Amino acid sequence: MPLSWGDLPVGRLLRLAGADFTIDINVMESMLNPLPETGPAVITYAVAEADSVSGMVDSVLRDLETLAIGLFPAWLPGGEKLSGPGGGGVTAARILATRLASGSRHFGPFLADLAARAIQHRGTLVPGRPGPKGRPFPAESRAAGLARVIASTFGRESAALVVYVPEKLTSHGETTLVAGCEWLAHRSGMGIWLVGPEVRRVETFCLEVPAAVRRSAEEMPAPPLTATVGVPPIAGRPHAGSTVERTLEAALAECDWAHGRTWNQTYQSNDPLFIVIRTDLIWVREKCVVELDGPEHATSAHMERDRIRDRHLERDGFTVLRFTNQQVMSDLQGVLHHIKEFLRARRLGTNERAG
Repeated sequence: MPLSWGDLPVGRLLRLAGADFTIDINVMESMLNPLPETGPAVITYAVAEADSVSGMVDSVLRDLETLAIGLFPAWLPGGEKLSGPGGGGVTAARILATRLASGSRHFGPFLADLAARAIQHRGTLVPGRPGPKGRPFPAESRAAGLARVIASTFGRESAALVVYVPEKLTSHGETTLVAGCEWLAHRSGMGIWLVGPEVRRVETFCLEVPAAVRRSAEEMPAPPLTATVGVPPIAGRPHAGSTVERTLEAALAECDWAHGRTWNQTYQSNDPLFIVIRTDLIWVREKCVVELDGPEHATSAHMERDRIRDRHLERDGFTVLRFTNQQVMSDLQGVLHHIKEFLRARRLGTNERAG
């Protein structure tokens, strides 16, 4: 019987497949957007063939540390109020992290070091490049510590790493991959779930994939693996991996009229036929949704999916404003003006009806 996310075990290595098909990147990305409400916090990882188990493990841990630093301060309550390294922020971050660890499962010294590095390099990390080095903790401590940080970021008890298996692995590469993933699963407590070609000596679990997700995935071309680590958005925050979302939020934070907004929320209508939607940016009271479209939205399949999503939202009285990434980065003031004028009109209309 196919299993749901909440049924899949963590702390072990397994391979995910559908009832009668191979789960690919498109299916997985659709299943994780938005992140399922049950089960662990799930992130994805595009693994490269490694020469040794230690080399593979070290590469994964470095990438996960870069991710964790980029997700700061989501995993450290109060961290958003800290100043930079010149204002005592590093010391304050260490203190906050130590206090958090004292009442939780976090490893205090590791968490304090991670928080200090996050303050020192806030806003300077480049996705795909190694993050700043910290204290030389054992790999076991780093693995377990990072699993707890990722889980707590999304308010979950555990975490899982979906590993995209390369299409053409050598026999040595396959052996190294399996050994490295088994080490990570046992030492970190994360679920390590392989997706893609079948791998020897790894048990396959059948995952329940909604028919609509499968149909949509089959229509979409396979996306290029441009990033090593993929992370779902955190409800209420701009996506950590999106420069466009972070740029727009920084501008909106300076605008008095932008109050009431919230990022990356799921919307579910009372209509039982309504699909669950994750919106980029929403003003619920004004029934305004803003979507930021990357180049993938120009494909016919994605345009059709956007059309269906917009139609569902419009049935509930929402208006969807769409801007391309290029518009945000090249004409930010124009985008802000458009949103401002729409919200102003909606608020005037709401006040008039209320009166």
